Amino acid sequence: MKKYGFVASGGGYRSFYTAGALVWLKKNNMTISHLTSTSSGNNIVLDYMVWDWDNEDYPPTLTKTLRLNVTDIAQVFANFLGLRPSLLPAGTHLFTVDKDNCRRSLLLDEPQRRATLKEHLAAAKWDIFATNLTKREKRSFRINEILSEIDDSTLSLFMDAFLAGITTIPYFKAITIGQDFYIEGGYLDNTPMRTLFEDPEVDEIIAIDFTENDYHADLEKLYQAQILTLPFNSINMHLLVSDMGLTLPNKKIFSHAETLNKLLEATGRDSVAIEGKTYYRKPVHVLKPENLQSMSISLKDSTAQKDYFHLGQREVAALFSGLS
Repeated sequence: MKKYGFVASGGGYRSFYTAGALVWLKKNNMTISHLTSTSSGNNIVLDYMVWDWDNEDYPPTLTKTLRLNVTDIAQVFANFLGLRPSLLPAGTHLFTVDKDNCRRSLLLDEPQRRATLKEHLAAAKWDIFATNLTKREKRSFRINEILSEIDDSTLSLFMDAFLAGITTIPYFKAITIGQDFYIEGGYLDNTPMRTLFEDPEVDEIIAIDFTENDYHADLEKLYQAQILTLPFNSINMHLLVSDMGLTLPNKKIFSHAETLNKLLEATGRDSVAIEGKTYYRKPVHVLKPENLQSMSISLKDSTAQKDYFHLGQREVAALFSGLS
């Protein structure tokens, strides 16, 4: 049976598409042996890892999203983002995150969820990617090592890695680990595949790529907006610039993966050792939804998360139908 590596890219509320793909893979008995994530992809993978597959139809936070009544909307915001607005805004960030409140909202204080997480980590690897802003370099947090035992102490270390991986500035205050500032991995690599290429147990990779957005049309719309809507135009432009900065580098990431596979194929080799690390040739299957919105979807269209979830299910089903 093939073992798949799965990349849960960052993408704000677009990541409900990722949830749809993961749920479809699980319900169709596809073996996911290694997951990597950053930004909102962290939330989706954690929800997947605490999901009681035998007794629940969907992951717990996703269940609220699909039901989505008035109470659930607030809970989805809390669970998905783990954020709290500042009582006294400083002007440098919109939200702060209380680690303990976030841990509870992610269900990690529940003994049953901890047991489920431990069981699933015994069967699959999970790496969270963040950006060390102080040193200007990527960092891979190997969650299986951090949570080799699951208790309050190790979960505190996990939450540092988790929050580092979702921290987008200026929406959040940068996370401090040791003496360094950390922000989400998307600034350097929004689709982290490196550790999957290093894993000899992974046969093929499934990656979500959220770069298929019509930025030209978005800019045209903003440039033609009326001057009287200046405050709203500024917010929308800020969101667009942030989105572009996090997603456009993906073209380079996928180019590197394709080049690695082609070089290995051309030389007739299955692996290559570079600077002490071994990389293996693996097919990469990319899901590229078009023109999904990344931020504040619930405030604009309460059905969008459901639509993204179902789209993810349909498109991963079509992908595997084409492969068979």
